[in-house]
Amino acid sequence: MSQSPANILVIEDHAVVQLGINTLLSTCGFIGLIDRASNGKEAIDKFLCNNFDIVLIDVELPDMTGFELLSQLREHHPTIRVLFYSMHDEFWVVRQMFNSEADGIVMKSDNLDELRTAVEAIIAGGRYFSKEYESFLKEYESQEELSSQEINVLRLVANGITSQEIANQLYVSLNTVEFHRRRIMRKMGASNMAELIKKAIEKGYPLG
Repeated sequence: MSQSPANILVIEDHAVVQLGINTLLSTCGFIGLIDRASNGKEAIDKFLCNNFDIVLIDVELPDMTGFELLSQLREHHPTIRVLFYSMHDEFWVVRQMFNSEADGIVMKSDNLDELRTAVEAIIAGGRYFSKEYESFLKEYESQEELSSQEINVLRLVANGITSQEIANQLYVSLNTVEFHRRRIMRKMGASNMAELIKKAIEKGYPLG
């Protein structure tokens, strides 16, 4: 069965950047409608009148932040797929983009091909984070300690408990557990479970 074209709303207040994004998106496969908004209010109005599959959001808009806008959009469509496209690499912005559980994040300093790759990955049902964003996130998170909830997840993971079982025990969603697992790996600078457990023991985290 053929894939239905994806409709995208581009929310960007700089006309030149917006034009560049639209031109780029027109070269992606499986793209249907490409609409645009230059501020949060316009985005919400268009979102309510159309059936968009993906929203591409700038963090900084004239009338609200991209995070405030995303919160309002999710009130109407909780599962909308989201791609952040930002020039901001400040710690709080990088962390908040990650905490938003976006489906993709690309920096404006990235090569434009990264944006195309992200859109195509999201259309296919996946997620995509640019190499530059991953680098910023890894740098910042390596300086953070684990939260109490992350320590709980780490202890359960280290004892061989599955993500679904962890979700049941902690009364959270499976997506939340997977989010914590990814963040724990980043904070600990680990690439696999053996390395994670080794580093957790070295840092004195309780695993028993």
